[in-house]
Amino acid sequence: MNQTVPFKKDLVLVGGGHSHVQVIRMLAMKKALRGIRVTLISDESTVCYSGMLPGCLAGLYRPDEMEMELRPLCTWAGIRFVRARVAGLDPALQQVYFDDGRPPLAYDALSINVGSIPRGMDTPGVREHAVPTRPLGLLLKRVHRFEENHRSDGRPLRIVIAGGGAAGVELAFAMHSRWGARFAPVQITLVDSQATLLTGHRPRVAAIIGRYLEDKGIAWHTGLRVTGVDEAGIHFEDHPSLPCDFLLWATGGAPPGLMKETNLETSGAGFIRVRSTLQAMGYDNVFAAGDCIEFPSRSLPKSGVYAVREGPVLARNLHAWLENRSMVPYRPQASALALLMTGTRNAVASRRHVSFHGPWVWRLKDWIDRRWMRKFEPALLPPMDPAGDAPSALDAPSTRDAHPAHDAHSAHAAHAAGDEAGKDPAVSAMRCAGCGAKVGSTVLTGVLDELDIFSREEVRIGLHDADDAAMLEIPPGRSLVQTVDGFRAFTGDLHLFGRIALVHAASDLYAMGAEPHSALVTVTLPYAEKLLVANDLRQLMGGIAEEARRLGVTLLGGHTSEGTETAVSITMNGLTGNDAVFRKGGLRPGDGLVLAKPVGTGVILAADMHLKAQGSWVDEVHEGMLQSNAEAAGVLAKAGIPAVTDVTGFGLAGHLVEMLEASGTGAEIEIDRIPHYAGAADCVAAGVESTLAPSNREHLQKRWQVEPGPGAAYTAEPGAADGRDALLFDPQTSGGLLAGVPASGIDEVVAKLRDAGYAQAACIGRVTDRKRHLQIR
Repeated sequence: MNQTVPFKKDLVLVGGGHSHVQVIRMLAMKKALRGIRVTLISDESTVCYSGMLPGCLAGLYRPDEMEMELRPLCTWAGIRFVRARVAGLDPALQQVYFDDGRPPLAYDALSINVGSIPRGMDTPGVREHAVPTRPLGLLLKRVHRFEENHRSDGRPLRIVIAGGGAAGVELAFAMHSRWGARFAPVQITLVDSQATLLTGHRPRVAAIIGRYLEDKGIAWHTGLRVTGVDEAGIHFEDHPSLPCDFLLWATGGAPPGLMKETNLETSGAGFIRVRSTLQAMGYDNVFAAGDCIEFPSRSLPKSGVYAVREGPVLARNLHAWLENRSMVPYRPQASALALLMTGTRNAVASRRHVSFHGPWVWRLKDWIDRRWMRKFEPALLPPMDPAGDAPSALDAPSTRDAHPAHDAHSAHAAHAAGDEAGKDPAVSAMRCAGCGAKVGSTVLTGVLDELDIFSREEVRIGLHDADDAAMLEIPPGRSLVQTVDGFRAFTGDLHLFGRIALVHAASDLYAMGAEPHSALVTVTLPYAEKLLVANDLRQLMGGIAEEARRLGVTLLGGHTSEGTETAVSITMNGLTGNDAVFRKGGLRPGDGLVLAKPVGTGVILAADMHLKAQGSWVDEVHEGMLQSNAEAAGVLAKAGIPAVTDVTGFGLAGHLVEMLEASGTGAEIEIDRIPHYAGAADCVAAGVESTLAPSNREHLQKRWQVEPGPGAAYTAEPGAADGRDALLFDPQTSGGLLAGVPASGIDEVVAKLRDAGYAQAACIGRVTDRKRHLQIR
């Protein structure tokens, strides 16, 4: 997204809970983000809606029906998404710290919505032997893992649920529906430390639930205090132990470990104490909502109902604080409607002095839950003006057209940028070009001085020397190998982007058999206040420096400039012996074509931009792009393989053809053997294609004879996406090495690549003697 209005403030959202997803949607819908840069930090890119979890476990919903994709939501809203685990907060310094060693992230305003964890997780043996109900995604994984591994020995499957509140009761019903027939016979037991089940609900509700439990043969015991858990079962104070094969820990909510590292005022139970405006005590610019908070005047149940109701108030007050306007108090309802499922299309309703049950209650619950999820479904999100618009208060309707003409809007945006910037001498309305577009020296030197740079003796003059250029000394008997590569940012996580950019740039050196030595970095950053520019540069260069240390690369220096979007270009230097260079030529008929890493980065990143990619797909692609080709190059060098290249922008077919042309050969490709990232085929089937893919396809068709083999479905039309061959032309970022391996060594090389961490390495075809001929099988 091109940026025309300079950013002035950073709003950071920690946690992807029920309140924050509403904040994102409401701020975007009301166009309240002008001049505000928003970042959502979550340790998962896909979160589960708690209201539908029991139904999903019972088989009434598919897992994807209860999953909320945070990446597409953030992309749609024009905000950054950072998948990372927060290790601590410093409200005095206004910084967020991470557990992966990346630089801290600064903020002007902060909001926390991280939920809670089950109470009693520190009980002996619980972490080792029990399955906690939060996080919800982990619960589903543990259930699926048990199903895959459990082998019935004829005795009943013993399931115990610790916790007799609403969550425990619903889980007991759900597991009965899920496993009652599959693993019959099944014994399910509910245990709770309270005197009765469903404490806090009317006795009539507990009586109705009791009858449902009896009908399904689910036992329950109250007044039991758990003292420990081990492989044999769950143990109690003054009561016989219960043996169990599967223990669900569904106790009440407790504060997550992060609460101890926030330096914020907390309640006796450890939750963040907030005022009625959802501001943390003692810090006006720190907000919190959901299960992680507690009000001094009233303790609310740890229920998603309250987090959902807090969302609109949180969105309005965050916007008001950023614009120095008055805020509104959150007034929790006196009681909430609880709809408890019974494992089938039947439910029990409870509110104040009213309770009822039946299939119609389930239909009501189903309607409420599905309506909530539809608000955040990527395909149903309303179209947004990609360049933003004038801000409007969250309580005022927008009066502008939803889709103004492009030229009229551009003029309006440029004028607004001038108006906004003119009020602050730190941001000029007319941004200078030439050398005047560089990032200021105060920001630059401050960030660079913080970097931990890998050093080499051969660097005579480098980054921290005040000279005009770097100077290297090339060791005797070595040759200098040089390459340059770069691209626009494809993620708002600039630390991650910096890491991938460095790994990608080094790939060309590994494809030549060279050892990465040093690098020059060119960075373009969007217009923003000096502190915000410093934040961006710190994250980006921190990621570059981290991977540089890992690969043994010395950063020599580089250049910075301002622009409308973030971009990085890296010039890499490598060293190699003259007799150890890989070349694209040297393929011989009969050689196997071995590919070290999967393909599909281009189509998945394109799908991510179009809100069509699942978070797990993008996560896997990011991890794949971070995998260096260093180990693969080592395997190929030891095997004496001379013909190697790396698969990047021209796609697998384009880079293969470069090798074939240099060798005077042709090839046969077996489509089904080409490894690809999860979701790549789904994206192709959905009609998604990278903008460079048609050009890659057209280039091949004009220069080569392409013949589909038996059963192949090669598409002759340029730009058309075929389900089997489209990934041949997909441009790759940080793709894998492609090598020609003699037939006798194929199995050994593939095995060694897999042992080196390239789990999907495969032989995808063979070299033929038919020049300028490519057969696709």
